[in-house]
Amino acid sequence: MNRSVSYDVAIVGGGAAGIAATLAAAKTGAKTILIERESALGGQGINSQVAAYCGFYTRGKKPDKVVGGVGQLVLKKMSEAGMDITPHPSASTGNVSIKFDPEIMKIIFDELLLKSKADLVLHTSLVNVKKEGKNIQSLICSDDDGLFEVKAKSFIDTSGNGNLIHLAGLKTNWGDETNHFVQQASLVFRLGNLPARDISMSEITVAVKKGKEDKIPYLTKEKGVFIKNKQDTIGFLTLPSVDLESLNSVALTNAEIELRKKAQSYFLVVKKYIKGCKDVVFLSSGPLLGIRESRRMIGDVTLTGNDILNTVKRGDSIGRAAWSPEIHHSNDQVEYKHMPDNDYADIPLGTLKVANINNLWGAGRLISVDHTAQASVRVMGTSYITGQAAGVAASLQSLTGKVITKKIQEELITQDALL
Repeated sequence: MNRSVSYDVAIVGGGAAGIAATLAAAKTGAKTILIERESALGGQGINSQVAAYCGFYTRGKKPDKVVGGVGQLVLKKMSEAGMDITPHPSASTGNVSIKFDPEIMKIIFDELLLKSKADLVLHTSLVNVKKEGKNIQSLICSDDDGLFEVKAKSFIDTSGNGNLIHLAGLKTNWGDETNHFVQQASLVFRLGNLPARDISMSEITVAVKKGKEDKIPYLTKEKGVFIKNKQDTIGFLTLPSVDLESLNSVALTNAEIELRKKAQSYFLVVKKYIKGCKDVVFLSSGPLLGIRESRRMIGDVTLTGNDILNTVKRGDSIGRAAWSPEIHHSNDQVEYKHMPDNDYADIPLGTLKVANINNLWGAGRLISVDHTAQASVRVMGTSYITGQAAGVAASLQSLTGKVITKKIQEELITQDALL
């Protein structure tokens, strides 16, 4: 390897958590790099077209905002670009989501990174991790020019799948505590010429059942939502789903192939059985399947589903989890475990600190939680929270050699986070 670069903080994965971690680490004063293997930042919101932010608000008729800092900055940029960021509780679930335009978001994220003091490399994959004792030394990365090494003092895994943690040889958890089933993965597909009205979950369910009666193939899950604002005629549908048993290439290949067939069948269901949709056109799918749950790190602290549902508050909090656990089971059923309206659970710092490694942090859907809690913290609004906190923690650790909860909390408040 002829190429080698050195940083204070190196971050793997450019989704919501990775973006927040990078901006926060750089703002705290660390020399920072973000490594992303796709062509655009934004994670599954962009590359899997999951074009809605969940977790920014509590449930309730008058929801309260729980995300500040980097997440609030992103909302501000969305509003300036003409997107509606007003919280609208769902008539079906009571949860609040904020729709966005993935193409405009790509530009927003590019500009945020370019204005920061951080470095960014796209089209770059992590292929190996060098470790010495209880410290990560460097990352071995690959682009189309070959291999190069990224050295750093502190590291953050925001890859979603825990790839850095896994390649470091560390143990991770997978799925529920009984059968080790993870939530189903889905392929979002985009439709045009939709009616300019809300399409309810119940309408979708009735339509899918009619499709099954008419022997349309590949229909399994019946509950799904259209990601669209009422007035929009273009929307994203989240129905095609599969069980995921592994992250290896064979499993992911089979999943992508199966999901593309399912997407065409669900498109036919929409066209035939939902009022006002006879002229709907299929615009695109993916391009990547959306993974809700895979590897989860083992941290210094584990947040549980009971902590979430009982809205437990803590002195070591780095942010607020307010999304009611939404579990997409392996039997194609969707289960909602609702939190109290206008309330939230605290996320402890220890859920972001990888156990048994001194200088490795995690953020996003892979943090140290159980299966039920993961169904809450996995959403992108909450990922901005955990990413910003991991960025601050890793930055302060790289600059001072210490991890002091109070100092991390003070810096988060300075960066307008809500604790």
